[in-house]
Amino acid sequence: MMGQSAPVFMSGTLRGTIGYIAPENVFTTTKSMESDVYSYGVVLLELITRKKAVDDSFPDGLDIVRWVRSVWSEKEEIEVVVDSGLYDDLYDSFVREQVTEVIQLALRCTQTEASRRPSMREVVKELEDVYGSLRSKLK
Repeated sequence: MMGQSAPVFMSGTLRGTIGYIAPENVFTTTKSMESDVYSYGVVLLELITRKKAVDDSFPDGLDIVRWVRSVWSEKEEIEVVVDSGLYDDLYDSFVREQVTEVIQLALRCTQTEASRRPSMREVVKELEDVYGSLRSKLK
């Protein structure tokens, strides 16, 4: 499932892996920190949903970012977004809160406008905070 590769395109107009390309890089070959943050947000969404960046289960040809964003903005129901294998863990309100924070972080990473994305340093800090609070709860 997730081990399968998405198509990689390298032509005069499009370079990269479909589903991971930041919107501002679709028709350019330049890379930026912001585009790396976008791709990292896609990976976070893949981990939480256990779906591929481009998945046949998404309606109307949506990719993972647009699918999660549309479902989350409609309902903010974590069970709709999160992989069913994580459901049992979500009964713990603390874990549920941590997963929600990571979903929200992933959505900030995948903002269409590059200037609205956090820096990678901010992403790492937020993930360290989530991990730190989880570790302190488990002690």
